[in-house]
Amino acid sequence: MFDYILRRLVYTLITLFAVASILFVLFRMLPGEATMQVISPAMDPAVQERMKAAFGLDLPIWQQYFIYLQNLVTLEWGRSFVSAQEVTSVIAYRFWNTLLLMLTGLCLTLTVGIGCGIWMAWRRNGPLDVGGTIVGLIFQAAPPFITGLLLLMVLSYRLGLFPTGGMYPPGQRPDSLLELLIMPAFWERIVLPTITVGAYYLATPMLVMRDSMLEVLGSDYIELAKAKGLKPRIVMFRHAARNALLGVVTLASIMVGFAVGGQVVVESLFSWPGMGQLMVESAAAHDYPVAQGTFLMLAILVIGLNFLTDILYCYLDPRIKVSNTGLT
Repeated sequence: MFDYILRRLVYTLITLFAVASILFVLFRMLPGEATMQVISPAMDPAVQERMKAAFGLDLPIWQQYFIYLQNLVTLEWGRSFVSAQEVTSVIAYRFWNTLLLMLTGLCLTLTVGIGCGIWMAWRRNGPLDVGGTIVGLIFQAAPPFITGLLLLMVLSYRLGLFPTGGMYPPGQRPDSLLELLIMPAFWERIVLPTITVGAYYLATPMLVMRDSMLEVLGSDYIELAKAKGLKPRIVMFRHAARNALLGVVTLASIMVGFAVGGQVVVESLFSWPGMGQLMVESAAAHDYPVAQGTFLMLAILVIGLNFLTDILYCYLDPRIKVSNTGLT
């Protein structure tokens, strides 16, 4: 088991190295000058050269690449070309904002989706199965900005039940994450974007869980469990649902990446200061350090979760064994 984890860790680090190298090349292939937002052509040429030297842009590309890799390892990701703030501090604030929204949305999606998928498979072709499939596909087909707008129009503007946007009231920015979490106004403002994110991703885990459950329910060991006289609830949750969760676990790690990267519309609609907006803003402004750091943080999150998923497989399904070639 230890050898397998070590081998998977090495593969993960190699993948992260490849992603970091690709990001370095891609952002320098974008049209336009990297420092056009902060260095005016009207400036004295000597001043322009000093500013480029301050950002390390006067060095050859190969030298910039090795400095870039060194800074990644030491978590010194440089400073923003636009705001001159440290990239890590800029990303940290936005990352936690997006993570809070993403986790609440995905928790809602996975909880409701897995639960509904189990019952839909257990009551196959029944009213719950048909109705749940239709509702899930409708939410998945509806763009998040449509769902969000409808929620805002009905629950905020018409009924006045929730605030229209933001993370906290104007002028009341909390000094720490703990202070934000204990603020009642924060939880009032996270309800609508959470429902928007959860509704959009609901159909995927629900239908995957349903299909996995249907496949598992036809297995011999399920028939054996029923023949032993076990209660239907025990058969459904302890024997069928546990093995059917494997597909959803894999899916959840992938959904995190899509959720973080796909928050742009939701964050813009609800004025939520997160990484989705930061990715677009930094790429449009040619703010390479922030853009690279943002995309790399997303890659670390997705690749790291895939690594944890492979490890969890061994514990979720006793049929999976670790061999010299991987999981069998």
